[in-house]
Amino acid sequence: MSSPKDDKKESLPSIPGCDTIIDLAVLKGDVLTAKVLNLIQALFPEYAENLDNIKLDRVSGALTNAVFFVNAVNKRRLLLRVYGNGVDQIIDRGNELAWLARLSSLSIGPKLLGIFGNGRFEEYLPSTTLTHHDIREPETSKGIAACLRELHDIATVYPFSAEKDHLEIWANIDKWYRVVMGLLPVLYKKSDGWDKVLETFNLELLPFEIEKCKQILEAAESPIVFAHNDTQYGNVLKLEKTNELVIVDFEYAGYNPRGFDIANHFCEWTYDYHSDQPASMDLGKYPSYEEQIRFLNAYLDTKSKHNNLGVLDKAVTVEDLQKEAAMWLMTSHLSWGLWGLIQASQSEIDFDYFLFSTQRLNAFRVEFAKWK
Repeated sequence: MSSPKDDKKESLPSIPGCDTIIDLAVLKGDVLTAKVLNLIQALFPEYAENLDNIKLDRVSGALTNAVFFVNAVNKRRLLLRVYGNGVDQIIDRGNELAWLARLSSLSIGPKLLGIFGNGRFEEYLPSTTLTHHDIREPETSKGIAACLRELHDIATVYPFSAEKDHLEIWANIDKWYRVVMGLLPVLYKKSDGWDKVLETFNLELLPFEIEKCKQILEAAESPIVFAHNDTQYGNVLKLEKTNELVIVDFEYAGYNPRGFDIANHFCEWTYDYHSDQPASMDLGKYPSYEEQIRFLNAYLDTKSKHNNLGVLDKAVTVEDLQKEAAMWLMTSHLSWGLWGLIQASQSEIDFDYFLFSTQRLNAFRVEFAKWK
């Protein structure tokens, strides 16, 4: 089976596109609205017929991109995503778009409607976005587990190939570490005191710790799945008509060990991105053992929609799956810790990425010490 990268040219020709750039550092208010209107008229002439006015509503809580609802009288709502400054250092857009095409063919998630120089338009799904309280609610948590299992089982339709594909977690950690080390001079000067904090982390040790992590996690024997890799509550929608849960935003998606994706979701229980301290992690909110077991039982009880004999149907106890996720937890902390430092150096989004990063790197060292 081919890699998603092999399918890009084949899968995406019907998606309208252009090279227009929307610079949010320069474009504001009515000027931004006019720019987006012109872009819509260029990409979607049929939709834009008799369209001379739109309204943009920015969605709060997005940490990588700026996200807007595009509203117009007597027109369906669109979702506009403008990529964050410097995000190309973090995200492989070609890989993301190829996977979006595959997901669309499986009727999973919103449709990709159009692409421009630094962003895209997506189908808007009439829905409400979950909150940090919702993901703790027992039935909702079990619903998220079922959604995650459905995504993971896509690996039975598009299997991982060791010859053509890579694991996102190690590719990202290795890449983001190199980027961070190149950005250290910028980070040292970015804000008073950052240099002293960063020196305490002794980031030069990370390559040795990363290699040790790889050795430790080989023993976890976690199967390779199609992983979302960012199941925070803002990426889970409840559809208005059916109350069905839908996971969206596949920027970080790709092949990864099952244990990583589950642990990564558990980490999102510790954040409230709409609070007074949105970047602060509250480890006291990490799901208890009983809450983890409830989630994992729902995950294992979900029947595959894609293949009756997939790799995920291999017998595993819920206790084994809990340990698997516990072992991979350290890599979630490490990857987002590095991500946070890159964002801290350049993002224009109002979010304390430096605090976010240092807390995740601290948590990585705590978890790493349990297994080394």
